[in-house]
Amino acid sequence: MKDFTWWNPTIVVFGKNTIPQIADQLSAIKAKSALVVYGGKAIFKNGVYLQATEALTKKGIAFPELGGVRPNPTIDKVREGVARVKASAVDAIVPIGGGSVFDTAKAIAAGAFYDGDPWDLFEGKASEMRRALPIFGVLTASATASEVNSIAVVSNPEREAKTSLNSPFIFPRVSIVDPSVQTSLPEEQTVNGGIDIMAHTMERLFDGAEGVELMDAQGYAIVRSMIKLIPELRVNPENYEARAQYAWAASLGHNGSLSCGRGDKGDFSSHKLGHSLSLLFGIPHGATLAVMMPAWARYLYKENPTPFARFAEAVFGVEAGDEEERALEGIERLESFYRSIGASTTLRELKVGEADIERLARNAAAFAPFGVLKSLVADDILEIYKLAY
Repeated sequence: MKDFTWWNPTIVVFGKNTIPQIADQLSAIKAKSALVVYGGKAIFKNGVYLQATEALTKKGIAFPELGGVRPNPTIDKVREGVARVKASAVDAIVPIGGGSVFDTAKAIAAGAFYDGDPWDLFEGKASEMRRALPIFGVLTASATASEVNSIAVVSNPEREAKTSLNSPFIFPRVSIVDPSVQTSLPEEQTVNGGIDIMAHTMERLFDGAEGVELMDAQGYAIVRSMIKLIPELRVNPENYEARAQYAWAASLGHNGSLSCGRGDKGDFSSHKLGHSLSLLFGIPHGATLAVMMPAWARYLYKENPTPFARFAEAVFGVEAGDEEERALEGIERLESFYRSIGASTTLRELKVGEADIERLARNAAAFAPFGVLKSLVADDILEIYKLAY
């Protein structure tokens, strides 16, 4: 195992009927005003908004609002939020929603004490951060683990860029997770979220690290669980036990613990390749991963079949054949699973044309080289998109 420092300060309040506790947690820091950030109508339909704001009102906490956060959140909403908190000071940011809302809230919290454009923080100036507004969130859709990590992913359409900010100052102080409110999520969102959970886990498993059998075993267990949970929730979306395990798997997959001892902390090439699809074509994040991860794995497995072969055996029980054959069988079974839950596994199915591949490759290559199992450059990136077609 490589040396590491792991620190995760987020308090998670998990379970049924926990949403009103957001007000107690804010009262503990003597907050008088908190900017509530959310997306669309879902939190009004499922009662989450009412539960949270009634509790805030009872505690005498004012809650100015910033709605309209979209999936694949953009920097314009962050700028709007930063302007709001600079014009009228608040004590905290309260995201109520899924990963896009949490990411937007984190970026607002970071930008609140930054003198320049908050996009600067996504372009390498995060080291200049010295503080951020505290974040107290209510999660309504599990997938990205933004509720338990220090990462925010935001797009800048004007620059055709989608990238991340990572800073210890933007860990949520408290995240409320009530899995029962997620039973009303559309099936597509449950499927895409589950694929994202699996990807966060597999991006550690596939990085080629040695001496991390404990973390790998935990990762295999998460993936095996998701292979059972996603189909169950497609059929029985109100199954609380399945929904709760799904929600906690999301947090465990990307809270940083699976990276311990790995050195490079995982290979997130599939995410980077998927970001260009979301940015340029508006494709849901999880849907991009069902296409890009198998394509990336097929491009690389012959160079280092070991992590893929281990995955095939631990997750799918593949034992026959040599290491390369087991690796390929595992990739094919993963892709077959994605298809079985209704996910697209090719760019064609996502309505991306063959003529668009070079544009995709140029966009992704702007952030190259990237990758741990193999450092990908422009030619590699183009070939992976071709494989995905």
